[in-house]
Amino acid sequence: MTTPGYTFVSVSTAKPGRLDDLVEIARRPSELMDGHVPGLLGRQVSVDRDRNTVIVWTTFEKKSDLYEWLETDQGKQEHGDEQDMASIIETFEMYDLEPVSGRL
Repeated sequence: MTTPGYTFVSVSTAKPGRLDDLVEIARRPSELMDGHVPGLLGRQVSVDRDRNTVIVWTTFEKKSDLYEWLETDQGKQEHGDEQDMASIIETFEMYDLEPVSGRL
């Protein structure tokens, strides 16, 4: 079993009326990474409709697994269009976490 060494988490709120669009753009990158990015161990995208919020987490063997992929042409293309994101996202927070306990 591979040991998780890095988790990326983001918490985003949608602009009024754009929650379903936020869900779509938030889920797409990790779905496209699944099976293609070495070191991706787990992923989840969840929505809290009452809080108008989407939470994304992806766990990797190493932090470099994610960031090296994001530097590739494929990673840049599949991550999403910043202009689309700006028209949908009201607030965005991201966290670079080191897993200390858990099970995948």
